[in-house]
Amino acid sequence: MTEKQQSGAGKRAVCITLESDSGGERIVRQMPGEWFSKGRRAYLRYAEPPEAEMGRTVTTVRVEQGEVRIVRHGDVAFEQTFVPGRRHYGYLQTPQGRLELETFTQTLDVAADGAEAPLSVRWSYELSVMGQAPERCSICLTAVPAPD
Repeated sequence: MTEKQQSGAGKRAVCITLESDSGGERIVRQMPGEWFSKGRRAYLRYAEPPEAEMGRTVTTVRVEQGEVRIVRHGDVAFEQTFVPGRRHYGYLQTPQGRLELETFTQTLDVAADGAEAPLSVRWSYELSVMGQAPERCSICLTAVPAPD
């Protein structure tokens, strides 16, 4: 079996809940997705729902102890990494243009079985867009097995 076949063998349908708080605005979204693992990393992949207003965009979240990385492809492109106590630079590319992002991650808590969903990740950070004053943000991302 090839590495690609092995990595796909453990894919599992999940229900994802994403709760975000940014600048006092709280958003809660639920969507179907898939979960899989490679080594010590867990991955979530889902299509952004219509209410996110990102068109046809797929998000992949890579989670490991001490790090979360989010990559979006499609109508919206986005890359950002979160590591507690560290500053990272990323971007958001929309049809209207590219925005440079800077985050400083304050906290990151990962609760995962490792070999199976469920997965729960919480992190808080300061976000600066295009050099503007930073805004405090927090995210809680959970994934539980989808009912059969």
